[in-house]
Amino acid sequence: MTRFHALTIEEAKRVVEQLKDDGLLLEEAISIAEADVLRCRFLGRRINIKIDLVYGAKIDPIDSFSSREIEEISNLILMRL
Repeated sequence: MTRFHALTIEEAKRVVEQLKDDGLLLEEAISIAEADVLRCRFLGRRINIKIDLVYGAKIDPIDSFSSREIEEISNLILMRL
């Protein structure tokens, strides 16, 4: 997942917008002091993609996801770069 951490907000947003047919929907992009956050749904469940200014990008599930599902989301995003 090292490559995932290097994503910029622009890359993440562009790719997420392309993944609607794969079940990843962008609901809202917000900025907070320490990070940019893409609030999304994956197959109906809530998940955030947080791009921290210091630590980089990470997937932050709100609803319950297995580690396999998190890896699948990460791979979907990286394949579209």
